[in-house]
Amino acid sequence: MSDDAARLAAAGAALGHAFADRSHLQRALTHASWCGAQASTRERLRDANERIEFLGDALLGAALCLLLVRRLPDASEGDLSRRKAQLASRATLARLMDRLAIAGHCRIGAQMQVPWPDSVKANLMESALAAIFLDGGWDACVAAVERWYGDQLVDDDGGEDPKTALQEWALEEIGSLPTYVSQRSGGSDHEPEFSATVAIAERVAHGHGRSRRKAEAAAAAAMLLQLNPPPDPPISTSPG
Repeated sequence: MSDDAARLAAAGAALGHAFADRSHLQRALTHASWCGAQASTRERLRDANERIEFLGDALLGAALCLLLVRRLPDASEGDLSRRKAQLASRATLARLMDRLAIAGHCRIGAQMQVPWPDSVKANLMESALAAIFLDGGWDACVAAVERWYGDQLVDDDGGEDPKTALQEWALEEIGSLPTYVSQRSGGSDHEPEFSATVAIAERVAHGHGRSRRKAEAAAAAAMLLQLNPPPDPPISTSPG
């Protein structure tokens, strides 16, 4: 077995999928920086993960929505949306890549800063999921997401805090922090209700909860949904 074949076999094992066609995985784990500055646009589109990362982003959202609905039968739409936003955040995906030890199997240009940005790690995980879908279909894709996340799908402490996820996005994308305003909006002394508003650039989102912290977290989750709306369900396709 060649070194490249061994690398891809190890990557497939780490991801938990036996690839019939490893060319999907090769492309998924190749960052555009690896292609070099002299590569043409056509070469980058052919060899790097950018196009299938786009697919993987939609697949991850759809798979998480399906699994959360299955596993949390008593959760409200708002709770499901919050959990999905947490689990699909860049920070959560970056930690997932570290836990699965995928980085050593990726091809990334030497000019990439170390440690890699969370956005790079997240994109590689999304493209890896797309590779599993292209190789094994929708059922294999959902099984991979369920295997990767495990108890985080039902453990409310397992996902990324939406306020933290939004803060990281804001600092990376626009270089400033979100602004929160919260206040009590009703309820009784025993069960108070709070409302919160978060503003970032020209966007505004609202949330409600039984405490200021929960209301602000709900507002942050709503903002994350604005920034990364749930995808349409994928169209069924044959494997490969």
